[in-house]
Amino acid sequence: MSGLIKKYLPYALIIFAVFLIVPIFFANKTMENFFGIALYFIFLVTTVACSAIYCSKHGLDFLFALIAPIAFLFTMIIYCGGFSNITNIILLGVYLVAGIFGLFLGDLAFGDERHKKEQQERREAEEILLEAKRRDEHERERIADETKSQRSERKPRANQRTPQKRAQQTANRQRHNQRASQNHSTKKQSPPRPRDDDDFDYDKYLADIDRRSQLDEEIDDILKNRE
Repeated sequence: MSGLIKKYLPYALIIFAVFLIVPIFFANKTMENFFGIALYFIFLVTTVACSAIYCSKHGLDFLFALIAPIAFLFTMIIYCGGFSNITNIILLGVYLVAGIFGLFLGDLAFGDERHKKEQQERREAEEILLEAKRRDEHERERIADETKSQRSERKPRANQRTPQKRAQQTANRQRHNQRASQNHSTKKQSPPRPRDDDDFDYDKYLADIDRRSQLDEEIDDILKNRE
């Protein structure tokens, strides 16, 4: 709706300005007899011209033909006595027909140019779309080529790294084996440690001491009794 208003607005302003301002010049008594010039010539020419120009730019649009009758309603009420005069009602239909005639006239006179412009615009739009598709395809191909090149570069790098890793692993294994052999040889060369175990029976020795002390005590008792 807003698009239609933007298209109609400049032409509608011209039509309303002519239909409402021109009758002021014929309001004098001297120009009163020439008011028919405005009704049958100026208004009709304005309606046909605006409709033809509109159609040359935007194509056939029969809603545009209603602008002139709507504008004449205000002129009719303000300057021509409203609906009391049958001539005013007839003029409403005349301006409607004039608007439709102007649309067809504009389509016949400027339709070819408009069609050519529309076709040219379509071609340009199609070319832009094709160019955009080509760019997209080219970009996709470029990305695919880059990914392939990156993968191909990664493979030789991985192949170059694997023997290095293997050599490093073998070197680490050799070092580990050398250390293990050295530890084993040192264990063999080192003399056997003396055992900390002692065969002496300390419990038996203490039991003998206790027995001796008991015998001494018994001997002492016997000697005391004799005395």
